[in-house]
Amino acid sequence: MWFKENVAQKKKFLASMLKSPLTQLGQICSDVWHEPDRLTTTLQQSLCKLPHSQLLYAIDTSGHQTSDNISRQGTDHRWRGQDLSMRPYFNCNLPFKGMMLSETYISQRSMQPCITVLQAVRQDENLLGFVAADFHLKDLPNLSASPLQSGQWSLGSGDHAMGSALSMLRRNYSNMDENIDYLIYIMATLLQEHGIFHCNLHFASDRCMLWSLDDPLHYRLHSMEELMKSELFLQYPKRDYDSAASVATDRIPLVFAQLKALRVADDITYLRSGSLNVMNGMVGLTFSKDGSQYLHVDEFLNRDLAYWVEQPNGQENAVQIKTPN
Repeated sequence: MWFKENVAQKKKFLASMLKSPLTQLGQICSDVWHEPDRLTTTLQQSLCKLPHSQLLYAIDTSGHQTSDNISRQGTDHRWRGQDLSMRPYFNCNLPFKGMMLSETYISQRSMQPCITVLQAVRQDENLLGFVAADFHLKDLPNLSASPLQSGQWSLGSGDHAMGSALSMLRRNYSNMDENIDYLIYIMATLLQEHGIFHCNLHFASDRCMLWSLDDPLHYRLHSMEELMKSELFLQYPKRDYDSAASVATDRIPLVFAQLKALRVADDITYLRSGSLNVMNGMVGLTFSKDGSQYLHVDEFLNRDLAYWVEQPNGQENAVQIKTPN
């Protein structure tokens, strides 16, 4: 997929841009590693040398944060000491020297596709820990060929002329995009508690199609404005979750969170619409480059973001650090 090529190019861009400043930062941090306040000050002074970085912080070899959070908005000391050992980037081959770029994952704080760059901090031959820099995927420049130029798309297709035209357009933020977290809450509530068994979200047009168990032969079309009104729930009375549904209720919000991740991951190749049917357990996806795919909820949730945007690459000079249970 061109999507994966695009992310690979972004990671190459990051690697080339960060190698020199992070190497220097790692050397400076080694001198103040055991003084958290001075370490925080050092990171704060260095953030300006890391364009596009959302967050900068330091982690010891056990996965505990040893500095404040450093962002463009300032420092936040509340996160010093937090356990980050379960972060996706920490449960892999960590760099004994040099730096490592993580696979793409969803940030729990921002709910955005994210890449973390880890720079090893050493004193003589001893590994002290890592400087970590977080980057939102959408904030990194697009450097690879456009989908139209590459001619790569492996999913089902429809109107090729329309797909080619769309591939040249960047994603325009819609009302759904601006209120996507509230949209996730609305959709999950309707499916879990109000008898909706199938929904189809059309992000670009701010429209949603809903099918109710009380009237399964007809769908209702709602604008985002209508979805945000409290009166919406009066149109769909509360009812127990249907026992014939093949999707567990606690998995419904996870599906919509994954749809959000695919929607915001990139401004050129992105999710245009997504659907969920809790009776047959199917998820439908339509992408900007005229691509459609249908798969079961379990398969959809088992594929993390890295499946859609990149292939895992091996890392040189890596060491496996076991984290405590």
